[in-house]
This record gives sequence, C-alpha cells and structure tokens, in this order.
Amino acid sequence: MSMAMPKSGAGTTAALPLPLVAQVLHWLTAALVLALFGTGVMMKQLGEGALADLLHLCHKTTGAVLLCLVLVRIGYRLFAHLTRRWQKGAASRPVHALLYLGLLVVPLLGWAGTSSFGARQLLFGLSLPEIWSQEAGHADLLLTSHAWLAFGLIALVVVHIGVALGDYLTRGSKAD
Repeated sequence: MSMAMPKSGAGTTAALPLPLVAQVLHWLTAALVLALFGTGVMMKQLGEGALADLLHLCHKTTGAVLLCLVLVRIGYRLFAHLTRRWQKGAASRPVHALLYLGLLVVPLLGWAGTSSFGARQLLFGLSLPEIWSQEAGHADLLLTSHAWLAFGLIALVVVHIGVALGDYLTRGSKAD
C-alpha cells in the first residue's frame, strides 16, 4: 500500500506508518482474496463431487466474510480520514479505488450468481439472503462475470504489490 509522504522539514520526507488496525484489515483482506481465488480455481477444476461441494460452501462463506470485512475497511478508512488519523491523499491513487471497487463488485456478483442459481447455503447452517431471484435467471452470466472480474482483481493485486514495492524502493533510496 503506497501512501503520500508528508514533509518533515529541510526538504526531507518521512513516511507515517499505517495504523495497526489498518494493517490488520489489509492483511486479512489479502489472505481472504488469495484463499478465495485459490478455492475458486480448484472448484472449477474439480467440477462436481463432495469435495467440490465443500469448496463451494467454503468459498461462499469466505466471500461473505470478505464482503463484510471490506465494508468494515471502508468504514474505518472514512472514520480515520475524518479524524485525521489517515494521511491525506493516501486513498487517491487509482489502483486503490479500483481495488476497493473490485473488492465490492466481485463478491456481490458471486452472491447474485448463487442467488440466481438457488445455492445460497453457507457453512454452519447459514444462508445468504436472496439478492437476485431464480426466476430472473442469468446465473451463468453472473457467475462467469464473477470469475473474470476475480482474475482482474488478482491482476490489480499484482499492480498494487508492484506500486508498493516501487514506493518502498524509492523511499529507501531517498533516505540515504
């Protein structure tokens, strides 16, 4: 995650560390996105069967948790920005905006697709509310869009990592 560098006097810059809450939310999100991508690819490769069904349940449950976590992150980020605990301009990079958009749209498309398909069950006897009726159809289109956008989200994650590494390397060379 790259952040704007505040001036610290005499023409030098110093990086403010991300608050611990933001770091925890960031890395939890990263772990869930990677787990979801891995299970999504495995489910598709397995096709049908008991293991594929279990992976579907785990995938949908984890996707619901991710959506809730992203909403918490957005709320925290807005709160931290309003209380001046967040660096001004830290959220202005287009890659961050696209990441947050993807982190909202991909799970919502999966939820709509599973609603349309009629497979809203989660682990622990839980069930997702219906957000797209089965009668409306389009389960295949929604789930295919979900899959393609998930690949796009992973590409954005790679770009995000590249930007963060570039910022880190640039910041490190300026400190010398």
